[in-house]
Amino acid sequence: MTPTTPSFFEAQLPALLSGRRDAPAFWMLGILWIPLLEAHQTGGLFSVTEQLMPKDSGAHTKHVHNVDEWFYVLDGTVDFELEGETSSGQDGDSLWIPRGTVHSFNVTSDVCHVLNGYTPGGFEQVIKGLARPAPKRELPPRTEEPSPEDIAAAQFLFSNYWTARADDPWAKSFAR
Repeated sequence: MTPTTPSFFEAQLPALLSGRRDAPAFWMLGILWIPLLEAHQTGGLFSVTEQLMPKDSGAHTKHVHNVDEWFYVLDGTVDFELEGETSSGQDGDSLWIPRGTVHSFNVTSDVCHVLNGYTPGGFEQVIKGLARPAPKRELPPRTEEPSPEDIAAAQFLFSNYWTARADDPWAKSFAR
């Protein structure tokens, strides 16, 4: 039997308030990650992570997920490439990326502040498992070269259960 994600009405979850002041914070790939709502809190239905990203950061590698993803731009600008088409997002814009969509993105402002969500949830566990706890809720210090931990994290991020590089042969199982 294949497990399924419960519907909204089947979840039977208690209401909850989750705030950034109580959420853990992490540094990875030059980005501040703050998981605000985790899959275990939503019955697996979705997760939401706040991100603070510097200019030229993002997922430059074309990739595909087996889950739906969305972005809400709180501040700054970011270019998205979706199935070969480029769109620019800015303050107040929301972007929906259905599972199986080949995409990439790049921050074009000095800093971009977004909410990033997944349904079903769980991707935040990949971040928590790979990233370093952030001693401050700010962007990590800029370095000329990525750390060995960030290189290993980037390699894992693009070759795991959640994400595949679009040119990986097994990514075709995610494609729409």
